[in-house]
This record gives sequence, C-alpha cells and structure tokens, in this order.
Amino acid sequence: MDNGFTPMNDDEVLFVDRGRVLMTNPTFKVSEFLDQLAQAVSDREGEWTEDNEAWFEDGLECEALRFNSGTGWQRGRVRIRLEFAPLRPQERLPERSSARQPDVIQPEPLTDRLRPRNIDDIYSGDDY
Repeated sequence: MDNGFTPMNDDEVLFVDRGRVLMTNPTFKVSEFLDQLAQAVSDREGEWTEDNEAWFEDGLECEALRFNSGTGWQRGRVRIRLEFAPLRPQERLPERSSARQPDVIQPEPLTDRLRPRNIDDIYSGDDY
C-alpha cells in the first residue's frame, strides 16, 4: 500500500520546520536534499564510485524479493527518491462567478471623439 505517497521531482520544494536531517534551512529543493544525502554517504564510505552515484540517479542494478509480486526474486534497479503524500485532497480556488457584474459606464471610444461634429453639437454634449 502506498498510502497516497507519490515521488517528488528534483525541482520541487519542501518546507520542513521540525525533525530536519541533513539540511540547515527549513526550505529546500528535493535535489538539494538528495545531494546532501549523497554527500553524507560519501563522507562515511570514503571512496565514491559510479555505483554509489547510481543510488541517486538512474538506479543501481539489484534483485528484489517483493511481497505482492508472487514471482519470487526479480532483477531490476533501485534508487533513492523522496515521496510526498498530502494530508487532504488539494483544495481548488473557487471558480469565478458568472453572475452579472454591475453595469459599468464604458468610456466613449476614441474614434467617436475624433469623428467630425457639427459645430452646434460640440457644446450640447455633456462629455466636453
């Protein structure tokens, strides 16, 4: 069961205000966390190889005994990723109301103002 968790992309951002590991700032990209994890492993292991790097990139060749597969051992690849599960479904912003907005007096188009007028009409209008 995945409990609603889905893998995060490297450029997605997390804010973790408690229980942080590896990161000094509470806000960081997933890729920054994975880089810090790789650095911590590298510091502990000493010699860093392409096989070590594979844990964080395309995956490392392995065999897995999966509980739900029913096929026994499977050959494949494994890699380290962060996953996220929202506490509740994503809330959507309310849709814009299609209710009619109060009538707003629109200004007269500029082309109407530039149209030649009869001299008597110039002073009779309220807009000048």
